[in-house]
Amino acid sequence: MRNNSRNRENFDDLFFEGRAALMFKHNGFRVTMRESPDLEIELDTEKVYIEVKHFREKEQDKIDERNMSEATDILVPIGDLIPTEGIPADQQIANVAIRKVDQYTENAPNVLVVESSSDSLALMASSAVRIYDDQVVKSNNQRLRRLNAIMFVNSEIVFGSPMGPSNVEIRITSHFAVPLSMRLFATLSGIHLDKKI
Repeated sequence: MRNNSRNRENFDDLFFEGRAALMFKHNGFRVTMRESPDLEIELDTEKVYIEVKHFREKEQDKIDERNMSEATDILVPIGDLIPTEGIPADQQIANVAIRKVDQYTENAPNVLVVESSSDSLALMASSAVRIYDDQVVKSNNQRLRRLNAIMFVNSEIVFGSPMGPSNVEIRITSHFAVPLSMRLFATLSGIHLDKKI
């Protein structure tokens, strides 16, 4: 991180990889930082490979903030990335998951962790996974079956989950080649990002 301290984008990417590593460690996993994919996590003898992607704050976040501060109505539309970026947030997330296919480990479970500094990506987990699943079916690209889940992490936003409120949300893909065990899925579903991380 010292070597990248002058390059803010690289520094932030490394910071979020480190924060993801600590998040898994604090939730009972053994963690190894790697070149690609970014992390190997292990629970007992089960290994999962993690690729981390950081979505930076977007121009639309600043526009939404300004619109909310100037609003005279109770409801203000926010989070629509089409005017500023031409692609909705869920499609952007699915596109990243597809682009990273060569970084997923073959014959093992893989999870894409999306660390978000953008409120525009909130509550996009289910629709992003649906778009990804549709692409798996349409393309019949077997490499896309390496991805088991997309996990969303945002320290500012609380997602609803079966385990109660959390700032981590995980959604399983439908066409994975190697399944996650029930115990592993339950542990991943129970993860919460500690505010101290």
